[in-house]
Amino acid sequence: MNREKNVAMNNRFVHKALIRRQGKWKSIFCMACFAGGLASAVADTPIEATPLLKGFVHQKVNFTPGQEYNAEARKFQGIPTIARTPGGRLWAVWYAGPATEDRYNYLVAVTSEDNGRTWSDVRFVVDPDGDGPKRAADPCLWLDPEGRLWLFWWLQSKEEGISVTMAMNTADPDASESHWCEPRPLFPGVMLNKPIVSSAGEWLAPAAIWKQDNGSMVMVSRDTGRSWALRGAANVPQDRRNCDEHMLVEKRDGTLWMLVRTANYGIAEATSGDQGRTWSEMKDFQRHTTSRFFIGRLKSGHLLLIRHGKINERGSRTDLMAYLSFDDGATWQGGLLLDDRPSVSYPDAVQGDDGTIYAIHDWARYDNKEITFTAFTEQDILAGDYISTAARKRTLVNRATGINPKPRMQKKISVPLRMDAAAESLMIAPGAKFNLSEKQEQVFKADAKLFSNRNHKLAEPPEKFRNRHFVVAPIEGLEVICTEPGIAYIFTPQPDRNRDSAVEMLLKQGFSKTSEPEFILFKRTSPSLSEACTIYQKKCKTGERIKFGKWGVLVY
Repeated sequence: MNREKNVAMNNRFVHKALIRRQGKWKSIFCMACFAGGLASAVADTPIEATPLLKGFVHQKVNFTPGQEYNAEARKFQGIPTIARTPGGRLWAVWYAGPATEDRYNYLVAVTSEDNGRTWSDVRFVVDPDGDGPKRAADPCLWLDPEGRLWLFWWLQSKEEGISVTMAMNTADPDASESHWCEPRPLFPGVMLNKPIVSSAGEWLAPAAIWKQDNGSMVMVSRDTGRSWALRGAANVPQDRRNCDEHMLVEKRDGTLWMLVRTANYGIAEATSGDQGRTWSEMKDFQRHTTSRFFIGRLKSGHLLLIRHGKINERGSRTDLMAYLSFDDGATWQGGLLLDDRPSVSYPDAVQGDDGTIYAIHDWARYDNKEITFTAFTEQDILAGDYISTAARKRTLVNRATGINPKPRMQKKISVPLRMDAAAESLMIAPGAKFNLSEKQEQVFKADAKLFSNRNHKLAEPPEKFRNRHFVVAPIEGLEVICTEPGIAYIFTPQPDRNRDSAVEMLLKQGFSKTSEPEFILFKRTSPSLSEACTIYQKKCKTGERIKFGKWGVLVY
């Protein structure tokens, strides 16, 4: 069958409206007239949003979340999104839960006031109904042309047949207490990726009904988000269908370009010459692991692509890379490595007014449960290195600390550890004594609880330190007084490993870095370089005060 006939067959069903009848979704296929293999214009189909919820009233957003949403309660988290406000604040949102992707999922929001160097505690939680059966997932942050910040997310209940894109927005995203409107339904399906504003001024949103004919839909709003209609949809061939997670780009000639996540190949593409009403046959574009990617138009007019591995490499969920295209996606330049760890995924990005690109992704959703941030420029992408003053390598946004009952990364992963041969040799001598209670003084051995207010357990300690003692203190730190002279060691990550390093504090108190190799302090299914500790040492005198902050472990 030639290409023109394929296009015609797909477009016969491209304009699909989903309506609710007798409690079930029905599909209406609007048959288009064809001439020479091209479809005629088809009117947009308005979406009646309220019936999508089937009578459900969404809980209010929780702006004072309790312990049930804290780091230890979260045993799964990932799929982040990011936005930058007119005033320069960064917002990040992802979804989390007590175990996995299930009926208990909710959204978590944080902010940064310093371009991503540090991040707030949880500012609010979106939880549809507490214990389910409805869940909130797949969030998407987007700043509209009027300066309003939107948060979209997927409200889903398999039991009740609910699959709806929800939204709320705020007109004051830079305020100390931003005022968000109440959550409301927009249209059926899930919209994981950001809308675009077309050259015609329309808002075009990529919403999906997964693994279904013409499931890669385009929703349109002509009234700045107040109402939405179905514009059209592209069809992913059955042998390529997966979670569509498609993205839209308007090319310089006005053509709409859709890129879709697919099975068995990676990324597929389709184009539309009539603003999304009809679409070409979906075809393979780039080999890529079956996972989300990011594509977007930069202020320079160039395209940014964040994907796994080298261009057209199938690969796996590792080696997140950033590339540029100067010719609307025909070729790709540069290649900046954002994260080389295994099990990194789901990038999202936004650009600031000064051209800095702010990207976010997750790592090991069930094990390390990290949300990670990177800042870079086009210059960095082309150089393949972080050479600009705005660039900032991998920075931790948030880590959940709950122990997942079913961790996913079962294989032990080796990580590159360092040692400083020029540093001071380790002093082997009796340890100092400190004014500690019986509970504060514990044996330094595998599985020992390291902090009084966290559940972190000690991995297998270095041979030289086994069965010494250590101080069980809050992770925020403690001040102790030496009661008998001797050696004190403090284990802490280097500042480039972890922003919560105690190195600066230790150096001011006369501690010296040792030449001992780093080791992973915490017991994890998958080790993290952010928990690779360096050993510092000092001879303590009676009466001397030792203070260690977030975070270090005092061993003696």
